[in-house]
Amino acid sequence: MNVAVPEESLVQGGRLGRLVIARLKPNEDIIDSAEALCKDHGIHLAVVRGGLGSLIDGQLSYLGRQGMIQVHVEGPGVEILSVSGEILSGESRLQAVVADADGKLYAGRLERGKNLTFITVELTLQEWLPD
Repeated sequence: MNVAVPEESLVQGGRLGRLVIARLKPNEDIIDSAEALCKDHGIHLAVVRGGLGSLIDGQLSYLGRQGMIQVHVEGPGVEILSVSGEILSGESRLQAVVADADGKLYAGRLERGKNLTFITVELTLQEWLPD
């Protein structure tokens, strides 16, 4: 059975390294804070193992049929239900599932500078050491 692999795909070998568990303070951008955590701990590349907490407002995007769609989730108190992705200084990509105060769910890529911690966000990051 032949399986076509798109040219955009990249397979990278490596291993997991140190684990960083942190609580973000109010009004901190989740992406900028995750990058700062990695820098403070000398981590070049990390994967997000988990996260929870709340955002003041949520700003997500996703690729629709007509291009990138921006979604604003009105707060305050947008709950993070799931977060995943990778942290690489200036190039981080985080995806999340969030819920507004009415329990309506939204999913997409978190936009840098537009997802500020409300009360607290707790993140678990793990270093990725490529071969």
